[in-house]
Amino acid sequence: MKTDLGATALALLAVAASAARAEDEAVARIVGAAMSRGGAAAFLERLADGVGGRITGSSESQAAAELLLATLREAGFANARFEEYPLASRWKRGRASVRISSPVDRPLFVTSYGWTPGTAGRILAPVVDLGAPASDDLSASGKSLRGVAVVLEPRAREGVPALVVRTNLVRAAARAGAAAVLIPVDKPHRLLYTSAFGFYPRGPVPVIALAREDTLKLRRLLAKGPVELALDVENTFETGAASERNVIADIPGSSPDEIVLVGCHFDSWDPADGANDDGSGVAAVLEAARILKSLGVAPRRTLRFAFFSGEEQALLGSRAYVSSHAAELDRLRAVLIMDSGAQRPRGFEIHGRKDLEESARRLLLPLAPLGAANVSLEASFDMDHGPFLAAGVPVLTLWVDDGEYRTHHHAITDTFDKVDPIHLSLGTAVMAATAYLAANAPEPLGRRLGAEEAAELLKRVHLDASRRIVYEE
Repeated sequence: MKTDLGATALALLAVAASAARAEDEAVARIVGAAMSRGGAAAFLERLADGVGGRITGSSESQAAAELLLATLREAGFANARFEEYPLASRWKRGRASVRISSPVDRPLFVTSYGWTPGTAGRILAPVVDLGAPASDDLSASGKSLRGVAVVLEPRAREGVPALVVRTNLVRAAARAGAAAVLIPVDKPHRLLYTSAFGFYPRGPVPVIALAREDTLKLRRLLAKGPVELALDVENTFETGAASERNVIADIPGSSPDEIVLVGCHFDSWDPADGANDDGSGVAAVLEAARILKSLGVAPRRTLRFAFFSGEEQALLGSRAYVSSHAAELDRLRAVLIMDSGAQRPRGFEIHGRKDLEESARRLLLPLAPLGAANVSLEASFDMDHGPFLAAGVPVLTLWVDDGEYRTHHHAITDTFDKVDPIHLSLGTAVMAATAYLAANAPEPLGRRLGAEEAAELLKRVHLDASRRIVYEE
């Protein structure tokens, strides 16, 4: 039988053009809804002002989970559900007071790091300032640390992120007998910082964040002679069985065994309201889910929306998800995470997966008019993509301009008024459109790496130490 190859080629081009037009129209509808409805900002205000800071294991975390479940069900997600997992410990922040007791009497602006103990009453301790040690061997300083309050500045070293350096230095100080560790904060205007990465389920000694201006004062005094501090930190750990929960909802696909997961974390720190970290991600992912549901999209792959708890401690919720859903990870085609604040979207980070670069650029092409079609190989492990990356699943995290996000990150100023509603709407549009594109792409973003390949990837991008800290190996 004779075949008209020219006609066949034209027909295929016509089909492809029609599909492209349909795709562009769907993306336009999704972006239009995100930019015009204002749903993300409205929900964020309710979460940040109504619930506030959401420490893992707290009543506020429980309230946030219940609010998410109710809102998803109101939007028509009858399958919205909780997935519980156990907590190794619960922590409660207490009052933290640090004063210079000698040679002058002056209060210092401080706050406690999460999941670190208190001082069991008021203690007096001389100060030793080790600055930014070049290694974790604190004995190299030649100074005794027994019973002292040691000042340490964890800075990234070649191949070792600052968060890992911080964990290792605090553990080294505890082994050397330090009474407490003081970590200078690099934020302006006496803003403070808190975290628990590397300390969950229980830090070895009290760890105190010290305002930058107060660090400078302390060092001026140390340059003239010995300094003694009075410390009183009242943190407590709660005993007994405890659990946390993730919130999950699906839009089933025509090929339901294949899944694209869109995620964020709803826990936050308590000095403020967790509006940008990661309230903005929660609001954007929730609104993306509501938009796609209301538009009646019919995805090829199931779209799963996951709201994780426990991210700030050690990626607890996403780790629990990866563990409990291990049997379906081979069918998890992509994971999209938003956790860098509501700043102008630039595209997505693919965390060293060079094999995904071409397909990611192709996937994101319809987002070029939004300036969000860029792909970065930048790699990190301290967000909820980490456990999926370690499991070899293709991951993309929203890549945004920094703006003022880092200034307010984990500080008392992470409040609703710091979130730009236009940038939040743009983030919502990009997350919703990318989820739609990934769910309907002719081919998956890429393959799942084997265990050895994933381990090699983490070594190549210098994340193996971060993974060990998270998993406490």
